[in-house]
Amino acid sequence: MFISAMNAIKRKVKRLSRSCSLSGDSVRRYDFLEVGFHGDQYLLQLVDLIIRNRSYFVETGTNVGSTLAYVARRYPHIHCLSCEPNSRAFQQALKNTVNVPNASILNQTSQDFFRWIETECSYLFNQNILFWLDAHGHGIKWPLKEEISFITGKFKRAYILIDDFKVPGFSCFGYDQYKGQTCSFEYIKDVINHKISYKLYYPNYTRRTSKHHPLRGWGLIEYGQRSPLELSGSLEGKVRPAL
Repeated sequence: MFISAMNAIKRKVKRLSRSCSLSGDSVRRYDFLEVGFHGDQYLLQLVDLIIRNRSYFVETGTNVGSTLAYVARRYPHIHCLSCEPNSRAFQQALKNTVNVPNASILNQTSQDFFRWIETECSYLFNQNILFWLDAHGHGIKWPLKEEISFITGKFKRAYILIDDFKVPGFSCFGYDQYKGQTCSFEYIKDVINHKISYKLYYPNYTRRTSKHHPLRGWGLIEYGQRSPLELSGSLEGKVRPAL
């Protein structure tokens, strides 16, 4: 069933790609990395814990495809969907995932991407998906509030990881700020669907674990889950609940 669903999504993506008008705005110039999630070892372990029982991974802000390719190759049983509005970054991401059959990328904004999911793949609303939201940055209107509102309003349950997130009390973690906007829980809390219970988690470490990037903040919203994450082993004490 999963293979047939994945092939159906592939066909829908291919049809849509023929009609897409590619944007020509400036590309965020990052080198392709063989590892995703900034190479943060604790974050990679957290992803591994969450994703092992998932069937889908959904990302916004593919850029050149480092995280998408990493997830798709490491977890070949998972269908990975992503979107990138910048035409040059999109084309590079396609090249970087050309031999990855379980990865699909749309040349769209995340707003259009989620509308496409609602129209073409609404059955995903019943799936317990891991989201990686990374479509915010400098020089663009942030879609983060719309993303959070859509996910918590349409999906029954989800794990939502937000990149470049402000980590309270930890100045060692970088985060995004742009035109008075701060990528933080305060920025998104009013658009979360509070009818369904959720928990918020932050990193709880100060040592840099990536050889590629300095520490970048992240937040995890555990939304509509029946039981909380069981953090043990090397993750014990490295992820802290905030709500």
